[in-house]
Amino acid sequence: MPRRRMLTIGIASAGMLLPIVPSLAQTIEARQWQGATAVTRQPEHLVASTISEWRSLWSRVGSPAPDMFEPGRMNAVGIFLGRRASEGYAVNVLSTARRRDRIVVVFEERMPMEQMMAQRAAPRPVASTPTPAMPSLPSGAAGFAAPGAAASLPPPPTVRPVGHPTSPWAIVLINRADLPVSVEQRLFR
Repeated sequence: MPRRRMLTIGIASAGMLLPIVPSLAQTIEARQWQGATAVTRQPEHLVASTISEWRSLWSRVGSPAPDMFEPGRMNAVGIFLGRRASEGYAVNVLSTARRRDRIVVVFEERMPMEQMMAQRAAPRPVASTPTPAMPSLPSGAAGFAAPGAAASLPPPPTVRPVGHPTSPWAIVLINRADLPVSVEQRLFR
């Protein structure tokens, strides 16, 4: 008898969850363009709902706008990362989906492998111990080693050649205009 009661509760709770799941996120049809050299050097996310805003997105890229925007039926999102010191950075659009009463475009910034590895391997802050006070130096010594004494200096930092600066961008054309649009950046650390 207790088993039947538990089964009934399980079916009832599964039935309550079914209507909720489809409303969490619904994929929205979209088309996207991306590149590494936008004219604009400022980081920004813009939503376009008119022809002039659509053309403005493309002017930030430095290209003419494709003739496919339909005001009142479409929205567009421009994602501009801003100036980056070298090549290898990009905008990666992860999803364009409906969440409740809005359309959400989720993206992440891709970076060169060396940069990602450097961030992962970055040393964690360590509590420092107080150092003893420096002995006073004779006037005119200015912190130089005494003649004949060996100086212990850290090795010079490794300098790698840097590629050309870039300004990564993406434009997403959304085939809906009936809901407001939000842009979210996913950060992985």
